Amino acid sequence: MRSSNLLVLPFVLAVATSCGVEEHPWGKTASIGGGGDPQVTGSGGFMPPVAGQSGSGGGNVGGNAGGTGGVSVSGTGGAAGSGSGTGGTAGGNPVPDGGAGGGGQVVSSGNPDNTPSNKMIAFIHFGHSNMAGRGDSPAADRPLFFTTTPGAWMYHTDKQWQLVQEPYSAGDSTTLQRMAGGPGTAIIKTALKNAAPGYQFVSIGKGNNSAYCSQYLPGAVYYNGMIAGVNALKGKVTFGGVFIMLGITERHGTAADRSGYANCINKLMTNLRTIVGDPNLPLLLTDYEVTATGSLAVGGAVEQAIRPQIMMVPSVVSRSALVPTNNLNLYDDHHFQLDAHRIWVERAIQIMKDKGWFLWGPAP
Repeated sequence: MRSSNLLVLPFVLAVATSCGVEEHPWGKTASIGGGGDPQVTGSGGFMPPVAGQSGSGGGNVGGNAGGTGGVSVSGTGGAAGSGSGTGGTAGGNPVPDGGAGGGGQVVSSGNPDNTPSNKMIAFIHFGHSNMAGRGDSPAADRPLFFTTTPGAWMYHTDKQWQLVQEPYSAGDSTTLQRMAGGPGTAIIKTALKNAAPGYQFVSIGKGNNSAYCSQYLPGAVYYNGMIAGVNALKGKVTFGGVFIMLGITERHGTAADRSGYANCINKLMTNLRTIVGDPNLPLLLTDYEVTATGSLAVGGAVEQAIRPQIMMVPSVVSRSALVPTNNLNLYDDHHFQLDAHRIWVERAIQIMKDKGWFLWGPAP
């Protein structure tokens, strides 16, 4: 049985992944701010901490994880966590192999709306459950995804400005009962790392389980959720690019969805470019997940039906490129692990740099 950090809601859910229904047998209830990294046999768990509230003990049987601090939205930090273990997390962010639980994460109470629009660069990213995030390892990559960095933001219309971190950038991961990450946080942090001083970056992300392209078109089921943040930030940011993870899930649509995939991506980009007022807004589109297994493996009916359409996109959509997926580790049959998301993002940003689409880098 896989062990992982748990996101325990007040009740236990069985959720669907983009590959079908995946039953999650975790679900050990814990107190607010509970143990840092409990196994399935543990008595601890992870719940979203309440502002300024102390973390409390827990963790695995054997107590290898201490508690975490609370989140303080007022900017003063939560109270120190307590626990019996030697692991635990520093601050309110889940990070591997930390010391005893400490003060909570400080969430900025400032409003980045006052940043000049040419210095706040927004990346739109959306897609299926890989975009929402299913990765949880290796431990060495967890800080990139589950801690925050100044100047690296996410924007959702309900919570508005927050420092970006998983599982919140685009995720439905809050229903998974484990801490899982997608590429959103890595996109923003990697862009920030490659940019000249003075720039900040913001994620506008949405991932939906089993989603396929036409579901993001105007009037379709996921359109409003995808476009709400874009509309809210128009005039306040510079839109820098679009990252899309779709393709392998066209199998959940009709035959017309599969045969019309390239044209559907073109419609998506035409609509987004019109809304943001930039006909040259770049697209970074994932290639087929070539390390997929089982019925999704290369050579199978799913790959043979959709990959030719994926390969057509750069000839149909201007200023678009496919991001390779070779040699990427998987969580299951096609969902990326954290290191795979990191590598995929690094490839995408490098493509932008090579093509002259990354306009915020330091002078040569």
